[in-house]
Amino acid sequence: MNPKIKFRLRIIAILTTLIWMIVIFRFSMDTGTSSHELSDMCVQIFNKAVYHFTGKDLTISITPEHYALIELFFRKLAHMSIYFVLSINVMVVLFTFNIKMSLRMFISALFCFLYALSDEFHQMFVDGRGASFTDCLIDTSGALLGIIAALVLYCILYTIMTKYQKHKGLIQGAYAK
Repeated sequence: MNPKIKFRLRIIAILTTLIWMIVIFRFSMDTGTSSHELSDMCVQIFNKAVYHFTGKDLTISITPEHYALIELFFRKLAHMSIYFVLSINVMVVLFTFNIKMSLRMFISALFCFLYALSDEFHQMFVDGRGASFTDCLIDTSGALLGIIAALVLYCILYTIMTKYQKHKGLIQGAYAK
């Protein structure tokens, strides 16, 4: 890849990673009450979708304990999702460096784990929130899934680029016709 393009891509990837880290930090600043309200709003949207497709209102059809489990599921899914995106951003940054893929994966996973730890530490100082190592592990599992997704996307894009370059005669390979 052209060094100038690689440098620009690296800068953009670093900026998007930093922006996403700020997004995570901002979510962590929400008080326990506002965080609960956001989760409840997501559950209400889910309830409307269930009602639209099945005609059942979850607030009536299930016990409050089960409804609370649905909210908990959405909260944990949110944890996984935001770290899924963070790890993809970190992997894109690392793709701009000439290092082994296994090292990229390790650095990305470690970075996301350490950021999750710092995020949970930060939540200890937010009203109505607390630190949870379980949440840190959930965040890290989302990051690991993001690393896998980044690898799959990398393989797809690499294959497309290689075939394009072979087609244009820019490179010669074992499978070039």
